[in-house]
Formats: sequence, structure tokens, C-alpha cells
Amino acid sequence: MIKMIRLTVVFFVTAFFCCSSALADRYLDRAAMLDMKQDISVAPATGYAWGQSHCLRYRVSQPNVLILGDSIFDGWSGYLLHVFPKAVVDARVGRQFSTGVTDYRNLLHYQGISRINTIVLELGTNGTVTKSQVQRMMRMAGNHRMVYWITPLVPRPWQAEVLRTAHWAAAHYKNIRLVRWHSFANGHPNWFWSDGVHPNWDGIQHLVGLLKFSMKK
Repeated sequence: MIKMIRLTVVFFVTAFFCCSSALADRYLDRAAMLDMKQDISVAPATGYAWGQSHCLRYRVSQPNVLILGDSIFDGWSGYLLHVFPKAVVDARVGRQFSTGVTDYRNLLHYQGISRINTIVLELGTNGTVTKSQVQRMMRMAGNHRMVYWITPLVPRPWQAEVLRTAHWAAAHYKNIRLVRWHSFANGHPNWFWSDGVHPNWDGIQHLVGLLKFSMKK
């Protein structure tokens, strides 16, 4: 009887945290779509902002940068292409690092993508990142590709874990460079919409500027 009670308690506790995680994911997704609409309303140029839940955008037949992101870069994908005109931007609302690994593997089937030697990862906003996921990504990237990983600033329980994994990755792989958005943007709530995750027009300029500076270094 006692064992049954313990199992029941464990079941309900597990179910509670699973449901809480699922609710958090859905909240972030809803917030992302609302913020993307706000992006469109404040974008200073037509095409800077994007209002769909997924984008695969490019302007040239021989791109030299692949940008894999979540809703942050989905919403501002047009501005990214303005700053990086030879990039391919593949971004999706709710994308986690694990999904990014799978999506990158699928993209490598395309010759134009497989030739790209610079990868930007804007991932880690939507959940945890494990060392094994990073290892799978880097096996595909190989030693000849540079990987710029933008560290997320996200007021959620998993941020600390993502940052630990990111710092481990930078120490473990010579071709990973961290773009330290989490520290650069900390203390600037005016750069974000009300959820504190998705950057507004001021914020995305700072984020993309930081990325551009890091890539030049």
C-alpha cells in the first residue's frame, strides 16, 4: 500500500512538471507570435520583420552563412538578410537545439548548404541543451566550419544549464565561438518586448551588431 502511494505521488509530481514544461513551451510560442506582430509594426523598412512561424529565406544562389534560429531570428529574419545579404536564414518558432541538429542534418543534403563554412546558432531559448546534442551538431559541422553560438538571455529555469553547456562547448571545440548575448543584453530591459525574451527594434540591432562584431573578430 505504501509503495502504491509513493508511486502515485511520483506519478503526479512527474505529470505536474511535464505539464508545467508544456505550458511554458506553449506560452513562449504564443508570446513569440505576438511579438513578431509587434516586430512588423515597428520595423523601419518593409521586409525587415516576418510574421510566419517558420522561414527559410535567402537572396543569393551561393550563400556563405547559415543562420539556424528560433522565433527571435524568425521574426527579424528580413533584417538579418539586410545585414548578412549572403546568408540563409532558417528559423522556426519553438525550435530547440535538438530540433536544430536534425534540421541541420536535413539541410546538408542540399549542395548549396553543404558548402557553407560559417554557421550561426541562435538556439537555447526554448529549452535545455545537452553535451550529446552539441557533439552531434559538431560531428556534422566538422573541423573546417566556424560555429558562432549566440548565448540566450531567457528568464527561464533552463538558462543556467544552457550557458554551462555553451561554455563547455567553447572550451571543447576550437571552432566554436560564443556570442555572449546573455551578458551583453543583461540589464537592458528596454531592448525587449514585455516577455523579456524577444528583442524589439532596438534590441535586434544590438544583437545583430554583436553577432557581426564577433564574426569579424
